[in-house]
Amino acid sequence: MIETNYDVVLIGSSHATWHTATILNQAGKSVALIERDTNRLSSEPAELLAQLQDYRDQRLTTAAIDWKSFRTYKQHVIDPLPRQMTTRLTQAGIAVFHGSAVLMGNHCIQINGEVIRAAKIVIGTGRHSKRLQISGWEFMHDSHDLLNLSELPAHVTFIGASMASLKFAALIMELGAQVTIIDHDSHMVNGFNSSQASKLIAKMEAAGAKFYFNDTAHAIAITPTGYKVITSNGANLATGYVLNMTDREPNVTHLGLENAGIYSNPNDIAVDDHLRANGDNIYAIGDVIAKQRAKVTPAITVEATYVANQILGDTAPITDSSLTTAI
Repeated sequence: MIETNYDVVLIGSSHATWHTATILNQAGKSVALIERDTNRLSSEPAELLAQLQDYRDQRLTTAAIDWKSFRTYKQHVIDPLPRQMTTRLTQAGIAVFHGSAVLMGNHCIQINGEVIRAAKIVIGTGRHSKRLQISGWEFMHDSHDLLNLSELPAHVTFIGASMASLKFAALIMELGAQVTIIDHDSHMVNGFNSSQASKLIAKMEAAGAKFYFNDTAHAIAITPTGYKVITSNGANLATGYVLNMTDREPNVTHLGLENAGIYSNPNDIAVDDHLRANGDNIYAIGDVIAKQRAKVTPAITVEATYVANQILGDTAPITDSSLTTAI
């Protein structure tokens, strides 16, 4: 069995892990990155939302925005990014491995029959959508599915009123869709200013969005023209697409966390105030970790920079104020 040694190994491929890897590489560390899917970016809502926002911001200065031009932008600018970034990392001297990683201890990772040893390990595997246990769950989709549609549905129903959900809904309304948002609570958006969220909701309602708070999706049924979402309060909502923006589960299955003394639950990996998952040499960043604060790209980038600096010798704990400033 081949064995290779590195200063730092990062598990997961996203802007956050790329950012950390680049900082460490430029500081002279030997770095490797393990990515399971070589053909796409992370499917985290924060990163997918950033794709839509980047497109919108670029197009607003030159032309009107629409789904066809967004698809063209995505195919030519966004979709090639994983391959382009892999090439850049490799050219910079960062080793890139393709496959599923398994932790074999605090310093050992097995991948494709090869053992990689590392002084430090960074987990940035993100999350995936958790299917709701309701009738018709198979008709639900996630944000990655939505952005891969060749045509934007005339109407999209969002299950869950997170800030990512609200921003996705607002952006596709700009692209021509109508939206309905259902949430079990009377409010939304943990980690965000409630007055700002209320202003966004009011603006969306004025543009035609429908909100159903204190309600839940009870069942989804297919109809001759699309789908019907039946809520616990008895509403029957016609729609063309159902987007699950509620619970997400960490991508840690078969990662071997227990082999490295890392504790997780169905929702997250627990970390300390230095973002260490095992209290020693293994860190976690991004949506895979436990946190109440908003999971948005700027805050995740701060985490990525923070972990890189920790590995380079900084000893200060991370603070919520530093992350709040980035939002």
